[in-house]
Amino acid sequence: MPETPSAPQKNQTDEHKEKYYSFQIKGWTNFDPTDKALSKIAEGVDRGDGVLNLVEVLKVENDLAGIGDVDVRECFANILAAKRLVRTIAELPKSLREEIRMALKAEEESAPRKTAVSVVNLPGNGDATPRTKQWP
Repeated sequence: MPETPSAPQKNQTDEHKEKYYSFQIKGWTNFDPTDKALSKIAEGVDRGDGVLNLVEVLKVENDLAGIGDVDVRECFANILAAKRLVRTIAELPKSLREEIRMALKAEEESAPRKTAVSVVNLPGNGDATPRTKQWP
C-alpha cells in the first residue's frame, strides 16, 4: 500500500534556524517617549507626532545559536518553547496543564516590573543621558 506524503514536521532544531535581526531605530517625536510603551510610540508616529529617520539592520544571524547576547538568545529560546507548548498543550497531562495555569495566574498577580535603561541622546550627538524606564 503506498504511503501518503505528509508535510514535514518542524522539530526543535528547525525552529532555531530562523533568521534573527539586530536592528536600531532612530527617530524624533514631539512628545517624551521615555514613559511610553513601544506600541504607544508607534501609534504617535502613525498619527504624525513623530518621524522615524532610520531603521538600520546591524547584524543578521541565520539561527538562534548565532546570537551572541546570552540574554537575547535565552529570551528567543523561551519564546520558541512557549510557542511549542501552546501548539501541543492538549497533549500534556492534565496535572501539568493545571500547574501551568496556576503559574500564569500567579505571575499575573505578582509580576515584578523589569527596569531597562534608554539613552535619550545618542553617543556622538552630545552627552548620552541614561533614563530608567519600567517595562511591564
